[in-house]
Amino acid sequence: MIADCNAKGVCATLWAMKRYSRSSCLTLSLLCFATTAGAHHSFAMFDRSQTQTIAGTVKEFELINPHSWLRIMVPNARGVQSEWSVELGGAGQLQRFGWTPDAVHPGDKVTVLLHPLRDGSYGGQLVSVTLPGGKVLGQRPPGT
Repeated sequence: MIADCNAKGVCATLWAMKRYSRSSCLTLSLLCFATTAGAHHSFAMFDRSQTQTIAGTVKEFELINPHSWLRIMVPNARGVQSEWSVELGGAGQLQRFGWTPDAVHPGDKVTVLLHPLRDGSYGGQLVSVTLPGGKVLGQRPPGT
């Protein structure tokens, strides 16, 4: 390939190749990051057009990031227990809405309102939980 060189001996073709190579790498890197971040925040697995109420006993509560979890043992009509995994927001968000690490304890009898999983498995996205004393916690500030 023949390139035009300027008076200082810098070849315009090589300079252009370096410039486009750097910008291409930067663009590709940004696109990869944006795709990963967008995929993480998808709630498509939940059927937000439906709400379901379950009642059971708390097995575990994890107030963690990026998503907290409430695991509930729910009996069916014959008394057979199934574990339900309920996804909540992150710890910082929930703490602003009244959640604390000891808000829910293993053994607590609770009623949970959730958006169920689309595939029908035992789980969903929390709408609210009614605690043994009647206090209701959700993923929004009280009263909204």
